[in-house]
Amino acid sequence: MIASVKHCRLEGVSPDSSLIQAFQKVFILVFRNIFRITENVWSFMYLDRIIGSKTKVNLLSVLVSRPGRSIIESDLAKEAGVSVSEAGRQITDLVTIGLVAFERVGKSKVYRVNQSHFLFEPLRVLFRSLDEVYREIAGDVTSFIRGSGGVKAVILFGSLVSGRVREDFVDTPSDLDLVIVVEDESRIEPIRSSVLGYVSVEVFPVYGVNMYPIVLSVSEYLSGLSNDVFVMNVHSGGEVLFGEKPSGFG
Repeated sequence: MIASVKHCRLEGVSPDSSLIQAFQKVFILVFRNIFRITENVWSFMYLDRIIGSKTKVNLLSVLVSRPGRSIIESDLAKEAGVSVSEAGRQITDLVTIGLVAFERVGKSKVYRVNQSHFLFEPLRVLFRSLDEVYREIAGDVTSFIRGSGGVKAVILFGSLVSGRVREDFVDTPSDLDLVIVVEDESRIEPIRSSVLGYVSVEVFPVYGVNMYPIVLSVSEYLSGLSNDVFVMNVHSGGEVLFGEKPSGFG
């Protein structure tokens, strides 16, 4: 799966920047994988009108992330982090191709994404919420860890559990925080090295998300319950993805 950005504001990036070009490439890949159509059909057909600027990317991220919602122009501009005049100018192309529906309600301009448009589904894949993406990563890493011998528990903690995953994915992406509890100290380094290797090959190149696992033996974990604030916080607030927290308390 491809990592996606919810309300990702590409501030200070010019329309012809490498970041926008990279986004276009990702869009093309998703588009091809979902619709399996030839290059002659889709090449340059809608790309410039859809993702030719950072403003369009931001507007689409707002609309696609809540597809059933109708939103007035001023609120759309605010959530996208752009001026009302710029939002109105840039969204015209999206309305023209039918991807965004437009209507007037009194003096207000109201927009919503057209879920029947053939581009909606690939865009929905791109603009998944970060929480969803991070949980997918956590699940993949946990599945890998479960195949290692001597693992007693995998515990998720930090921003994902507390619902504070940073949405500024481009500048300061949140790390994925995991505590891995193993049978004894002899398994600490092998497990840590194995997980770091998996992350460097299977996670970071795909999602751009890093992880630095904290690996503790059962004895270290139990000892920390009485004298280590970090372990106490993990024990009280961490989410078990595999196994059980030592001592059996959830």
